[in-house]
Amino acid sequence: MPIPKMNRRLWLQFATVLVTFAVTADAADRPAGDQVTLRNGVKLRGVLFEQPDKSVTLLVSAKWLLVTNAKLHQSSRPQTVAANTAGLEQAVRRLKAEPPPAGDAAVSAFLKQQLEDAQAELAKADQFDPDFLWLILPMKDVARVDAATPEHRQLLTWAWAEGLDRAEARSGEELSRELKARNVSPVGWPLAFIERLPAREQTDNEWAARRALADYALGQRLDFQGTGDVLARTGKEAQADAGPLLVELLRQQLQSQFGDLLGEPRPAKKGRDNAANAESLAKAIQTAESEKRKGFRVTRLELASDFQQASVTTQFVAQLADGSWRTIFQHSERANAKQVRPEIEKRIQDDPQVKKVLDLTRQLGVAADGQIQQAIRFGAATMTAQQSCDSQFASIRDIYLVSLIRPPLSVPQSN
Repeated sequence: MPIPKMNRRLWLQFATVLVTFAVTADAADRPAGDQVTLRNGVKLRGVLFEQPDKSVTLLVSAKWLLVTNAKLHQSSRPQTVAANTAGLEQAVRRLKAEPPPAGDAAVSAFLKQQLEDAQAELAKADQFDPDFLWLILPMKDVARVDAATPEHRQLLTWAWAEGLDRAEARSGEELSRELKARNVSPVGWPLAFIERLPAREQTDNEWAARRALADYALGQRLDFQGTGDVLARTGKEAQADAGPLLVELLRQQLQSQFGDLLGEPRPAKKGRDNAANAESLAKAIQTAESEKRKGFRVTRLELASDFQQASVTTQFVAQLADGSWRTIFQHSERANAKQVRPEIEKRIQDDPQVKKVLDLTRQLGVAADGQIQQAIRFGAATMTAQQSCDSQFASIRDIYLVSLIRPPLSVPQSN
């Protein structure tokens, strides 16, 4: 959740910066990571996290802070140790209180393992020597926040995981060169970094969102796909089975092209898109509630009026502690429909459902070969965008299956 583009959104989920923060330009010599300048002139470097109380939470290297600000290290270390113990205790209580999932062996095994791991960590919590510290900084004490790009935050965490010297003081370009020299590709999350993060207490909503992701990933999946305001439930192989969606996409595109041939104007884009999307999402939520699911995934295709660019948006919606539903992950991807993708185009043409639509248009003689090719190419672009969305979701899903304790999961205040 470019460092490939698919990982940008992942980092926005993990390290979302408040919109009021100043995002500085990326000068070549700018240190990687985020920087917080306090009103007393102290500069702190690390990774930012969003906080509902509008304080600034910065994760910093304990080793770096000891060298640069021993006084702050002295006060923040015991606070982090206490937060780690409290977070583990809370997780143990919650996991012990979890009712065993009926007929879902994979989820049951996952929860059992999570409880055992949390109890083992808690038994040694008094010996915990954190590699990273949580700094909770009230906004009244903050003079300036310089937010790094998601890519530079990611470089810093890989540098931490690899133990690179003076990582906080070095530019992203320099860190990238050294990681490359070590044959390290800073893609995704370094597991070694996640495992070293101190635990923290979680809100009921954060815990509910984590559990929804785990149930979805390990248990019975609930998926919807559609175009615009129409969503249809898909089967287990939704990510691989693009046939139904492509049929609908081709049908709508060819219908529009037929209108061009007949001299009919294209319909104006509906002004009620947002309301219609909300209505279709509400129906998906009703399905989830009726089947007692805690989370589901929605993937939508956007049909561009000029058919030159395909756009796909995917989101994961979770039921929170108060029973409300919230989108906790969303990613959109666009692909150029003019680009030739021979392998994907052949797969589309060989799909039995697509073949029926194309054969019918040819029999009716209402679409020229060039228009059909454009439709196929648009379908290929759509599949490319969808695959990128699938990869992006898989990244965040896998990260939060490592542990129910870490890393933090940001739950938006509203959809």
